[in-house]
Amino acid sequence: MRVLMAPGDMRAQPTGTPLAGEGCGGLAAPQVAAALVRGWQEARGTDVLVQAPVADGGPGSAQVVPPGLVTVREALQGEGPVGQVREVDLLQLAPAPGAGPGGGRVPGRTWFLDAARLVALPTDPAQARQEAREGTTYGLGVVVAQALRRTAPGDTLLVGLSRSAVHDGGAGAVAALGGVTGARALVDGRCLGLVLADGVTLGGVDGAGAALGMTTGVQGWEAQERDRMACRHATDLLRAAQTGRPQGLPVLGAGPPHRLTPTTWGTGAAGGTALALRALGAWAVPGAPAMARLTGLERAVQGQDLVVTAAGEVYDLLEDSPVAVVARAAQDRALPVVLVAGRSLLPRGERAGAGVSSVYSLEQPHADDGGWDAGGGQALRQRLEEMGARLARSWSR
Repeated sequence: MRVLMAPGDMRAQPTGTPLAGEGCGGLAAPQVAAALVRGWQEARGTDVLVQAPVADGGPGSAQVVPPGLVTVREALQGEGPVGQVREVDLLQLAPAPGAGPGGGRVPGRTWFLDAARLVALPTDPAQARQEAREGTTYGLGVVVAQALRRTAPGDTLLVGLSRSAVHDGGAGAVAALGGVTGARALVDGRCLGLVLADGVTLGGVDGAGAALGMTTGVQGWEAQERDRMACRHATDLLRAAQTGRPQGLPVLGAGPPHRLTPTTWGTGAAGGTALALRALGAWAVPGAPAMARLTGLERAVQGQDLVVTAAGEVYDLLEDSPVAVVARAAQDRALPVVLVAGRSLLPRGERAGAGVSSVYSLEQPHADDGGWDAGGGQALRQRLEEMGARLARSWSR
């Protein structure tokens, strides 16, 4: 039997914190895949298991790209929102058929920058509050500039971004890029795309600024003041940039350009840096389907008998979530999909409509132990190995 292990990250997601940084509890997608494989092999050692972890453009997405697709991997050093020294992976990707909208090869080289790692939403409440009050996206702009300088005209640079505690409307990033004029010179002739793990807007009642109280713990008046300043900067930038058509050819299915405002989809990623970069000519797409296409998920699904995916906590299946993306790829080939979740409240009808055959929850047998993610990473690995063995006994033939 051939089984594809295509999990996403398994991390706890507290209320009001839809994304989690690299330091959070739980395991990243490659570790989840490895644990499930170990358990399955222990029970059914003759089955053929393929690991294809799924990323969504959030922190650590570069670690999910298969080594065979990477021709160059470089660590760029930058500063986080309050000056923390961090490294960000920049990948040059091997040319692959099917990368372009017409199914052919894209002119120039394609690069991926794991920029979300630099401004990942902290899990420490005190650090999150500090970044909300004092943080800047300047270091993120420095790293994006470094990456652009390594590209050549005709190249495509994909930048992974997610929600952050910092909320400056991208002011720091634009300053680091040399203002509107300097940024346009850096982008000139390149195709700059944003791979967004979170489609949150910058402003508005459901925007990143309105959620600062929940995600960082700052008081309501502080969140409102930060949001007012961020949206004012963003509006000034949009006016100065006189946004026009995106530069270059979108390679991951980006739609036609729309009028940008602080309430446009995806503008709140990385404290508003997503809006700033789009004002300067970038285009943006949802992260999970983009990364799946980039890493060849559809090719990996071919020839399998079963597909196993995973997520930390699943309450509904958003159209562009990693679980939904995996399920669609398998459904197109009439393959059964098994979802392993830390906690799942997914209605049966919704999972069936998405093509998920069965859901296995880690929480149920461990409710008395403090929950599915209690005990840290090693305990979670053990639970996943046990689940892998259980799946093998149930599904292997």
